[in-house]
Amino acid sequence: MERKLGFIFDHDKCIICGACVEACNKAYGLNWRKLPVFEMDGYKTALSISCNHCDKPACMEVCPANAIKKDEKGVVWIEQEECIGCGYCSWACPYEALKFNSQGVMTKCHFCKDNLGKGMPYCVESCPTGALAFGWIDQEDSSIPYLAPPEITEPRLKVILPKEKSIVANTKKVKSEEKFLPLVGFTIGSEFALGYSMFRLPFFSIITFLILGITLLASISHANVGKRSLRVALGLKSSWLSREVLFGGLASLFFLGNFFFSTLYYPAMFFLTLAFISSLMVYLLKARPSWYNVDTPTSFIGTIFTLSSPLAFLFLHNFIFSIPGIMFSILEIYTAYRKSKVLDTQYKSRYLNFIYIVGLLISLVFPDMAILAFIIALSSEVLSRNSFFKNIVYYGIPNV
Repeated sequence: MERKLGFIFDHDKCIICGACVEACNKAYGLNWRKLPVFEMDGYKTALSISCNHCDKPACMEVCPANAIKKDEKGVVWIEQEECIGCGYCSWACPYEALKFNSQGVMTKCHFCKDNLGKGMPYCVESCPTGALAFGWIDQEDSSIPYLAPPEITEPRLKVILPKEKSIVANTKKVKSEEKFLPLVGFTIGSEFALGYSMFRLPFFSIITFLILGITLLASISHANVGKRSLRVALGLKSSWLSREVLFGGLASLFFLGNFFFSTLYYPAMFFLTLAFISSLMVYLLKARPSWYNVDTPTSFIGTIFTLSSPLAFLFLHNFIFSIPGIMFSILEIYTAYRKSKVLDTQYKSRYLNFIYIVGLLISLVFPDMAILAFIIALSSEVLSRNSFFKNIVYYGIPNV
């Protein structure tokens, strides 16, 4: 049986004094450790938790700047001078362990790594009852019923549950992403550009170049530390965000070249397709169930065709190009409805899809109706993508 160093917490020993939190804050001042309190029929207990220094740290895997490291002891830490402040690592963490500091750089518990050779982490040293300890734990000890499924990151955390009561808490929470409008612009823009170029509609080369260039630059502005933004491409080995930026940039350049040299069309489409796949994978995070859902690829792929199909029919005068738009519009309605039943999310924006389908059918008789169908599709996709970022169901520390 594999054993590993990690935090050990015993509910029945905790007196909820908050010494662990105070010691951490006094040393670092960044609220890395939390102490949520659970009350059940007069019984009160708490959980002391911070970063779990996971065996499979999703934060490190997704970091586009290679700013998150893991040493030979299993300590996961952030190199402050390399972080670009994009916040992507916090999306992937199911324990809400990562926090921005006042400079917009991401921070987290680092096990007091400079103190490990001399003593225990400050939080452990400060605990008066031994409720919070540090030592060897077994692989199978990481399953905790009121926290995220351990297989997501394999946390180095053992919790001894209370003997008197069973803790019942919802592991899923809801929040809105901050500064998400550039992300809406890039995802929808790149998807529209892919569909528009796929059908080779008028001026597709220059239109795609402009859309990708503008929205990609806007999305990179999502990073807090702009002077380090070029580091975003350093995580190509494991980060889909790095791949998205690289392939999106290459696609933009190739489409600019395609405006002058038609032979560059296929490499341009190749890189744009890779940029789209990377963009989709950025959001398929297990720590966020509302994103790690079949509705996400359906919506992203659907945008390609619901936006481009009406224009393809309008310019190419063949109704067969409308069929993908109708099919994906119906599929978007279905998957959004299914998602709403499982995660209690909204799907009302997809009501516009019904009007979109009617508009496309009417365009058989009145071709100019295809323009209205495009506007309706764009409205539906923008509203749906806004909801995607504003109503995020994610794993986190249970609310008390």
